[in-house]
Amino acid sequence: MATTTRRHLLERRDQELRRKELEREDLLTKLNRDAVFRSNLDSDDRVDAKRRLRNQRIREEERKTYEELMDAAKKRIQREAQIQREQEMEQEAEKLELNRLREEKMRQSIRENSTELRELEKKLNYAYMNKERSLQMQEKVLHLQQLKAKEAELIAEMNRQLEKQKQQDLEKDREAYEKSLEYHKALNDQLLEQEARQQAEFEQFLREKEMVDAIVRKIMEEDEREARHRLEKQNETKQYIEQFIVERERWRQEEKERQMAENRRIEEYAQMQRAREEELQAVKKHRDDERNVIYDRLAAEMERQERAKAELEQLRIELYQEEQEEESRRRDQELLESRIRKRLELIDAYREQILEKRFRRLQEQEEEEEFRKKMMQKYAEDEKLEQMNAQRRRMKQLEHKRAVDALIQERRLLLQKEHEMALEAQKREEELEKYRQAVVEQERQRLLREHAASLLGYLPKGVLRDQKDLDLFDEEFRRKFESMGIHPHSAPPL
Repeated sequence: MATTTRRHLLERRDQELRRKELEREDLLTKLNRDAVFRSNLDSDDRVDAKRRLRNQRIREEERKTYEELMDAAKKRIQREAQIQREQEMEQEAEKLELNRLREEKMRQSIRENSTELRELEKKLNYAYMNKERSLQMQEKVLHLQQLKAKEAELIAEMNRQLEKQKQQDLEKDREAYEKSLEYHKALNDQLLEQEARQQAEFEQFLREKEMVDAIVRKIMEEDEREARHRLEKQNETKQYIEQFIVERERWRQEEKERQMAENRRIEEYAQMQRAREEELQAVKKHRDDERNVIYDRLAAEMERQERAKAELEQLRIELYQEEQEEESRRRDQELLESRIRKRLELIDAYREQILEKRFRRLQEQEEEEEFRKKMMQKYAEDEKLEQMNAQRRRMKQLEHKRAVDALIQERRLLLQKEHEMALEAQKREEELEKYRQAVVEQERQRLLREHAASLLGYLPKGVLRDQKDLDLFDEEFRRKFESMGIHPHSAPPL
């Protein structure tokens, strides 16, 4: 649409330029006629001078007009050339775009209809499934390890709590023992204080006794009754003192025995506490051992179950991979057999074509001969050769023969052209097949470059066919690929 509009504008401009040129030519013609007419009328110098000036002005105008016309023509030619270049560029761009779209559609059709690419996409999808399952297994193993770590942390926390409780019990026992010691110390202090107080009382008694003795000595001179009475009193006091000494000795002995008994009870209590602590430690140790045994048994059982699950899952994955590999081998075998069948069919078709060509050539020769005979017979009947003389008959036969040969040659050329067209179509078909194989190979390499690096270790056999496929990747990929002990799997021959 834009090209047509531009062409119409160009045509209108050309028409306008031609119209202006015609007007200028008419003007020049009128000016020339006017100049000639006036030159005939003017005869004096003044008229001649005016005429010369006018002629000079006319020539100047003509020169300017000519320059304007030349400049307009030059610009018109430049515009036409520019428009032509733009049209050619637009046509070339449209042609390139059409070729690109045609090639893209052809590539898309090849990609959608290629069995090899569909098989490769299936294998890559299987590899992604295997990778996903492997990641799930790793997540399960990591989850199990985290559970074990949490259990170990829980056991450690329980042990810390038990140890803390044990330390608290020991601290309580120590405080109780210290309180007992303080109690015994306070009791001993009380006993010592009581003994000191009794001693002070005894000393006070002795002092009082001395005072009494002094008083007794003073009143010795009293009468005998008082003396006897005082003597009796002294005897009673002495008896009381002796009894007090005996009582005090007995009390000391009893207190000593009581202290020893208290010490024995304290020692027995300490031994009992130690025995109780040892028993508690033994019970705790036994309980911890039983709990650890139970935890170890549970952890071992969980690990065994998880290992069994992992082994079962691994067996399933291996079985699935083997099934997929077997399916891939079966498909490769079917593809190979299909290609062999197609090749055999092509060979058979080629042989049949050769036989058919030979048969057709013989048939064509027979038809040509039959055609020649019929044409000769027809010409003979048409010209009534039997009524002509021998010379005219031979000439007519030669003429008829040349006409028949020309028809046969024309028919041969037509058949040869059809054969060449068939060969050209076969050649185009072969080129199209080569192009299809090249597109399939390019698309296959693109899929490998996009996905193989992220699926290393999960690719089924046959995805990488040869060393050329490995050369698509960097040195690190090839090194990892070879370190896994994997070798490229040769693809079936095309």
